[in-house]
Amino acid sequence: MPSRIYPFEEMSVSTGSPSLLYCRDGKRDLPLIVLVTGGGVLARISYGHPEGREQDFLAYWLRSAGYPFLALSYPLGNPVFPTVHPDFSVQDWGEQVAESIAKVVNAKQLPRDVVILAWSMAGRIAVPLVTALKRRGCDIELFVAMAASPPLAFVPPLEHLQPASDGLANVSGPFTHWLVRSLAEQGERAGRALIPEAVFRREFTGNIPVNLVASSLRWRAGSFVSDLSADLADTRALEYEAYPPTAVITHDDAGDSRHALTDTAAWACSINQSLCARHLFAHQDRIAGLPAEAWHHLLGRVRSATDDLSTVMAGNHMFFLGEDSARATIAALEKLRRSSNDLRSGLTKLLAD
Repeated sequence: MPSRIYPFEEMSVSTGSPSLLYCRDGKRDLPLIVLVTGGGVLARISYGHPEGREQDFLAYWLRSAGYPFLALSYPLGNPVFPTVHPDFSVQDWGEQVAESIAKVVNAKQLPRDVVILAWSMAGRIAVPLVTALKRRGCDIELFVAMAASPPLAFVPPLEHLQPASDGLANVSGPFTHWLVRSLAEQGERAGRALIPEAVFRREFTGNIPVNLVASSLRWRAGSFVSDLSADLADTRALEYEAYPPTAVITHDDAGDSRHALTDTAAWACSINQSLCARHLFAHQDRIAGLPAEAWHHLLGRVRSATDDLSTVMAGNHMFFLGEDSARATIAALEKLRRSSNDLRSGLTKLLAD
């Protein structure tokens, strides 16, 4: 039985696969903020359900700040999607998201540089997405990894995923139970239930195309096989010069210790390499001729970039749920945007002087 479509949602087919879109208008001089959801959860996690309290979700506070907002769900194993796509890849995902973004940017005449909020598994989309956007005349102002796995960060328990009857990776057991527990904990922080468990399980969750998962598993000829090289080719994880400008928002929850302990360090290499590739490596002769004081200033700015472009939130893997948490996440986003812009303009000025 098909699941209901929420207000402001639209089922679209982009690059041959269905995508659930949620789009809200904002000021035309502000960048489009795009939430790309993670493993096993629809992007509804960013805007809630019709019977919920909209102030408990990111979409409300982004709109309050004037931002146009787009939330995108890839084809999960949820009844809202008309078809199942077990072979859906990270490259497919990047193309699908880029196509949806370009359509909104063109239709609403928005700035062509967008801000990506990549939650959880969506960190793996970084390079395919920015590449696909550039082919469509768009770019990424900032790719914000929200408790997100970078393309190289595999999660050992996910190596044991098994296919469901439709070929998707079955995450209906312990993984979904953990999501439900995380939701309940955020509700406790907020002092109220944010999404009823039955609604969350029925309308927010679903099994996953295995190629998207942070593991070496790949869909091949109707089964799952381990193929690390195929995964690296799909995510283009080692192409550091191709990464978009990146920032990190993580959390402090021991119940999601992998992200709490490693997110900042895991993204540090791509933050540094992307920054240098975009702004410095082409100017080696200019850098070599800098006065000592300017050179040491440049060193300091680049070496501190990861700290400047990272923040830690109170909460768990769903740290952005609940009114206070959602508002704090928007404040953190705006601070990271300022830090990123200041860093880039500072480097440009340093080389121009």
